[in-house]
Amino acid sequence: MRFSVRPATEQDTPFLAEVMHDSTIPVVGHGLFDTALEGLDIDPLKFNEALILSGANHWGYLDTFVVLEEDGVLAGACAAYLSGDPDRRPITPDGLKRVADWLGWTPDQARAFMRKYYGQFGIFPDLPQLFQPADYVLEYTGIKSEFRGQGLLQPIIDAHVERARKLGHKTMGVSATIGNDRALKGYLKCGFRFLKRVGPEEYGNAFPGMDRLIMDL
Repeated sequence: MRFSVRPATEQDTPFLAEVMHDSTIPVVGHGLFDTALEGLDIDPLKFNEALILSGANHWGYLDTFVVLEEDGVLAGACAAYLSGDPDRRPITPDGLKRVADWLGWTPDQARAFMRKYYGQFGIFPDLPQLFQPADYVLEYTGIKSEFRGQGLLQPIIDAHVERARKLGHKTMGVSATIGNDRALKGYLKCGFRFLKRVGPEEYGNAFPGMDRLIMDL
């Protein structure tokens, strides 16, 4: 098998949307934005595609994704974002407008999504539970099931290490949803160290919580 890692392109968007959606499935059983999309008659994967293509994906713009492929077959992907932005949420208010315009939502549809989204992620941009202790943060990491167990997370992490260093960052972070032991073990094996646990109580017991990990660059 010949695996390679490269920057993502617009043509990869459907695969990236799937990786984004599946990143929370192992523990919570649904995609990150599924709750806010209820009743809007839009496929969550199409919503994720719109997030990426409209430039509204605050935790992973298109040019931050890397993809892993085997002889042209997409096997995995991972995005990144910088922690210094004062708005820590996955979609900013400007991003909400961008994606609503991209999807051609009516004002009522946009408001319905925003109400549920703010109920999930808060109306304030600097929620303490979303604080990231590292400069450069990995998000939406995923390996397709048929490629798991082959150590393929490492080349994806290595590609982001190289990128983060070129950008001048000193630390790289990642989070594993509490209960996703496979992800936690994989990150530890790739050189991250456990830093702290943000428990479910920090999320109003509406989410299992996150284990924060960090790597010195």
